[in-house]
Amino acid sequence: MSVQDRRRILGPAEAKPLRFAVDSETSIPEEGRTDDKKTGKESVFISTDLVTNANGSSYLEYMDGNSDQVLVMSSVFGPRPLRGSFQSKASVSIQFKEVTLEHFNTGEIKEICTFLTNVFNAVINIEKYPKSGIDIFIDLIQHSNSNPAEEENIIKILPTCINSITMALVDAGIEIIDLVSAGSVDNSVVAFIRNGHEIVGIWSDDDKVSDISRLIEDCRVKYLQNKQTLVQYLR
Repeated sequence: MSVQDRRRILGPAEAKPLRFAVDSETSIPEEGRTDDKKTGKESVFISTDLVTNANGSSYLEYMDGNSDQVLVMSSVFGPRPLRGSFQSKASVSIQFKEVTLEHFNTGEIKEICTFLTNVFNAVINIEKYPKSGIDIFIDLIQHSNSNPAEEENIIKILPTCINSITMALVDAGIEIIDLVSAGSVDNSVVAFIRNGHEIVGIWSDDDKVSDISRLIEDCRVKYLQNKQTLVQYLR
């Protein structure tokens, strides 16, 4: 007579253990990581193809020299056929969600989605996917500041969101004009392509920018660093 053990409830055979955000004093895994936290420089961890039911996905951990940390997961679904009237170009939609605590209000989230949608409408070769929809979902898993008194800042998460979406699109095999990345300085973010020769998006919370040329040049330097990190991972 066979006896079945009913004292334990076993999970699915393909279940994976939960992965929590690394602590500020815990080292980031070496695989997919650039730079070294001990040197006080920026540190980035990249992983792709994590969401099994998505066409493409990516996970990015970013930590700067001040232990500010941003953890973002992006998933791409599509291109998927759209019903209704014929469209000569693909329709791109981006949804932003905070997985843990809600810090940004509805208006700020809408502005983030609009900005990112405009950036990637200029980067994705949407003419190649007529009558199709490309849906992108961004999950902000964690955003920790080195200064506890500082409020959540959209400027600090936007470059990581852009990098994460870019890697998810590459993982999905969706054609893009170039690897898009961004650089941030003070209260401004500038997104570039073509090695910094073309701007595809500017976000600024500073109404009194005295030297826009200097701002763009400073952001371009950080863009080139971020793009090099993406290229290094893809090699």
